Amino acid sequence: MRIVFFGYGELGAIVLRGIAPHHEVLLVLTHPVEFSDLGEPDVELAGAELGLPVRYSATAREPDLHEHLRELAPDVIVSTNWRTRVPPEVLRIPERGAVNTHDALLPAYAGFGAVNWAIRNGEEETGLTVHYMAEDLDTGPIITQARVKIGVHETAGQVLGRLLTEYVPVTLEALNRVNAGYQGKPQPPEGASFYHRIGVEDTRIDWRDDTTTICNLVRGQSDPFVNAWTTYRGLRLWIMTAARPTRAHGGTPGRIVKADYGGVVVASGGPRDGDDRGVVLLQVRTETGPPVRALDYFAAFGEYLH
Repeated sequence: MRIVFFGYGELGAIVLRGIAPHHEVLLVLTHPVEFSDLGEPDVELAGAELGLPVRYSATAREPDLHEHLRELAPDVIVSTNWRTRVPPEVLRIPERGAVNTHDALLPAYAGFGAVNWAIRNGEEETGLTVHYMAEDLDTGPIITQARVKIGVHETAGQVLGRLLTEYVPVTLEALNRVNAGYQGKPQPPEGASFYHRIGVEDTRIDWRDDTTTICNLVRGQSDPFVNAWTTYRGLRLWIMTAARPTRAHGGTPGRIVKADYGGVVVASGGPRDGDDRGVVLLQVRTETGPPVRALDYFAAFGEYLH
């Protein structure tokens, strides 16, 4: 099919490289490299490597862009990691519609940070959904999905790594269905949810939370994402890895209790959490330094994290 590709970052580049050998890519539209301070030129570089025409836009709202798209007359628009809402007048241009590959099992986890939120919420499964794009973000009919299990100790980085291997196959499968005339299955209202973008303030640890909540936050915000953090002696401290102690460590939430379990135990939660109390910090990082063992970082006990 004749395709116009909308994408950004590593995800966009992976899908563009995967579909280009199988379809005629008329144009690659990506955000400027400095878009939203993300600084990810991956799609721009992939387009150049493939010898494809590349154009830049923050919002895809330029009238001359719309005219260009109408002149190209694509069969379909394919979107992966396009970071802004595509105008409805653009969605109406391709003969067979516009499709997007989203990193969740819609209708759950529409919006942003789906992998992170799923792990933070203790989900056991996530995946990818290729759907027709509608005016409301991530709500169009589902074309196909791929499912990926989330291990009880897996981090967001590990789950993302396995998701990356599914992007191209599931997108190509969806395009085959689109080419065959499949209109997709409407998303049910049951189980639908939408999540906002994750910023630094959204990853701060609340030591009053129980062990499961804190450990899920840490693994859900592993590299390459914004890490979970706390403050120590008034300075921000990033928590890279953490674990659950085998017995409860009660007391004041945030108090640095002792060295144990190969790390440093911090009290968390409260009596209502039963044995699910306390978190073992294994690896930490300051604002300016490399990751280090928590055992090597904390020189004293009895102080507090906030």
